[in-house]
Amino acid sequence: MKIRILNGGHQIIADPGEILGIETISECMAHPQIDALLRKVVLDEIAPHVDAVPGMTPEQYLDLIASRFSNPRIVDTTRRVAFDGASRHTGFLLPVVREALEQGNNVDGLALTQALWARMCAGTREDGSTIEPNDPIWTDLCDAATRAKEVPQAWLDQRQLYGDLGDDAGFAESFDRWLREIWANGTEAAIARYLNH
Repeated sequence: MKIRILNGGHQIIADPGEILGIETISECMAHPQIDALLRKVVLDEIAPHVDAVPGMTPEQYLDLIASRFSNPRIVDTTRRVAFDGASRHTGFLLPVVREALEQGNNVDGLALTQALWARMCAGTREDGSTIEPNDPIWTDLCDAATRAKEVPQAWLDQRQLYGDLGDDAGFAESFDRWLREIWANGTEAAIARYLNH
């Protein structure tokens, strides 16, 4: 529950926050679309793959961590949380993608989280400012993200991260659609589209 909802949730909100130049996690949660993105992805696509523990359902745990993330007295920077996505995405979110695909479940929101990560790794925010190197393999990620701007599959072809997940046609199609949407219309427009369908 902690790994998939709290740690995974951190990645869901930090990547769009970094792209939009939002400095702290509590400020990310104050952004209505980012807060809604977290809740929808967790409830629709992560919670079905998390077992309840005594006294706490995944839904209750989401409420708890959303309250914690939103607390402005806990000053946690977006940059710190977004750091080392290569380890965090592969450890916290991609195992859920794999389980969901094996069970035939929806992964559209999880594909969006990967597209947001790819957009962040292009190394610039939407205001044009530079995202400083933020991963031990930042150069490799930036190279893949740059190629993926034109050919989104280039991001999923990073086998050291995705293994064979990029071979799944449904996941790859969702990722392709979301990354193109982000580059064409912006992060907020892409999230809004996800929230409204």
